[in-house]
This record gives sequence, structure tokens and C-alpha cells, in this order.
Amino acid sequence: MVLIYCHLIGDFLLQNEWMQRKGRSSFVCLVHVFFYSLPFWFCSIISIPRHAAWLVFPIMAEHFLQDRFDWAGKYQHLIRQTPAEKWPVGRLIVDQVFHLLWIEIVVAFFAAYFGGKI
Repeated sequence: MVLIYCHLIGDFLLQNEWMQRKGRSSFVCLVHVFFYSLPFWFCSIISIPRHAAWLVFPIMAEHFLQDRFDWAGKYQHLIRQTPAEKWPVGRLIVDQVFHLLWIEIVVAFFAAYFGGKI
């Protein structure tokens, strides 16, 4: 649950209007991912086992790739999901579901690797 809060803080509270251009610029996306990762690093230092700090790297990598290359938009186009004119928040919802699923996959992998101690 802590990592979900980290995600929400990083992706919403620490993202400004300038960072919204992350899909058009790798530099802007890197800045966004840096700020996005701060809550994860903070929590890895104070609340979760130190070895779990390694899970921040795959979370950051996925976040950069997904945001920079608009995986949510590509997915919506691929399955012919309702267009933005009819479902304005659709891309945001798909984007967030993908991010949260990835966090769960990373946590499951690290929990299995470290014997359930994350």
C-alpha cells in the first residue's frame, strides 16, 4: 500500500504543468521520473527493508518508457477503445492501471526473490 501512495504522490502531487510534456521530450520525461521517484526513495530509506530499494529502479524504468512513448495511448488504439472525445479520462485511467500493475509485478518478484520480506 505504501508504494501505491508513493506512486500517487510522485505522479500527481510532484508533477507540474511543464512535466506534462513528457511525451514529447526525453529530457522532460527524465525530470518527471526523477521527481516521481523521490517518494519511493524516501520510503525505501525510512520504512521498507533496505534491500527493497532495488525495486525503485524497475519502477522508474517502466515509468519513463510508458510515459515517454505513450503506451496507454498505443494500447487504447490497438484495442480500439472509446476515443478521447467520448471518454476524456480514459487515457489517464489506462495509464494509471498500467503503472499500478507494474508496481505489483515488481513487488511480487522482489517478494519471491527475498522470501516474502518486502
